[in-house]
Amino acid sequence: MSNTIQTGAALAGVAPVDRLMAEVEKGQQLAGHFPDAEALDRGRRVYRSELTIEEARAEIDAKYSRG
Repeated sequence: MSNTIQTGAALAGVAPVDRLMAEVEKGQQLAGHFPDAEALDRGRRVYRSELTIEEARAEIDAKYSRG
């Protein structure tokens, strides 16, 4: 529980989107995934409502499509 308290205190002054992104990145790392800057930026744009989930999926599909 002390880790949660320390983490919460450390992130208290961080903007909400930045805090969410830190949680997403760490969760991905703990699962053995290491998202690149492009993937993290896509997530950030979704959180900021600059991109819908459907648009984000379309970007991913376009990136990995085999044309």
